[in-house]
Amino acid sequence: MVYLLIGLVLLMLIAPIVSILPGKSQKQIMAVRRAAMARGISVELTTIDDPNPDQDKYRTSTGQALPPKLQIAAYKGYSRMNSSVGSLEAFKVQRTPGRDGSSPDAFHSITEAPLSEACRGFLQQFASALPMTVHQIIWDGRQLNVYWVEQPDLRMGEKIFTFIEEGLQWLAEFSSISKAD
Repeated sequence: MVYLLIGLVLLMLIAPIVSILPGKSQKQIMAVRRAAMARGISVELTTIDDPNPDQDKYRTSTGQALPPKLQIAAYKGYSRMNSSVGSLEAFKVQRTPGRDGSSPDAFHSITEAPLSEACRGFLQQFASALPMTVHQIIWDGRQLNVYWVEQPDLRMGEKIFTFIEEGLQWLAEFSSISKAD
């Protein structure tokens, strides 16, 4: 009886410790984040307005509405060039629900300003390979941000890293070409 009591007390002490250890998918997500940081891409956990706010997950058990906020990771690549007159103007786009990633209107502007032709060309050229769990892309003239619902898949992460790196390179080339004109 004493051994059973000792075993029960040990179980009650050890169970909470074991429950906070990261699981397999959490370890894989951490590996994706480490790979991003090794390539100079910063990662920040944040929330955005959910592009599909009419879901039952935004209701409490009593039926009251909750704010439609989506927990998401922002992968940010910083441009090494100075913001200048020749660079591509800032844009903020969101994935159009139900659109194929390779279609020209896979992303739409969520600001009042319409997307320029250069911005549309940039998105068509580079954003078609992004996973469907990428919800927003923001270029503010200094950094390129990709808002992604993280998946424990390094291949998906590589697509995002490549998009950020190639996108920043294209933006730098676009800036230098625009200055020459």
